[in-house]
Amino acid sequence: SRGVCLNPVTSRRRLHRRPASQRQMKRVEIKLNISAVAPLLDIIKQAADDLRQNLAIRATFPEDDSEFNETWTQELLAGQNSDVRELLGLFGSDFFMDGTIAIDSHNSDSLLRGCSALRIQILTRWLQGIPADLLEDEDVPAESIADGVRLPFASYTFLDQVQKIILEHLDPGAE
Repeated sequence: SRGVCLNPVTSRRRLHRRPASQRQMKRVEIKLNISAVAPLLDIIKQAADDLRQNLAIRATFPEDDSEFNETWTQELLAGQNSDVRELLGLFGSDFFMDGTIAIDSHNSDSLLRGCSALRIQILTRWLQGIPADLLEDEDVPAESIADGVRLPFASYTFLDQVQKIILEHLDPGAE
């Protein structure tokens, strides 16, 4: 009821059988409404572009060693960009054919980090004027959000829902 339908149509958990020598990989497939998600991806891609050269959260270092700090910042940025690319990769041409994204236990940590970086960037760029209680309310009426930020708000909450599905069905910390 945010003006854009965000709810996944289905979320199903599949366990793929592997040879006994390999452990089981958990997998979740999420069926999404393509026409609802496509405009959100435009906002998400803009946020990803913003993050190419900037960390979502400014890194602070205990040491005053500029070479070390620069090297560490570049490594953090490379990791962040890798996580964001992993997330954007879910929404390639296959997604636009059937509306399904697949998340498994091997990419869940990276996807959680990518979602977090993008949510922080969306919050910083578009949603600073939105009270925290509205940002975290899953049942916010669309009219509570100004027209100009409804799409970024929907993108923010969409990424939140992806994170919740990962945490609920894949439990990345348990491995």
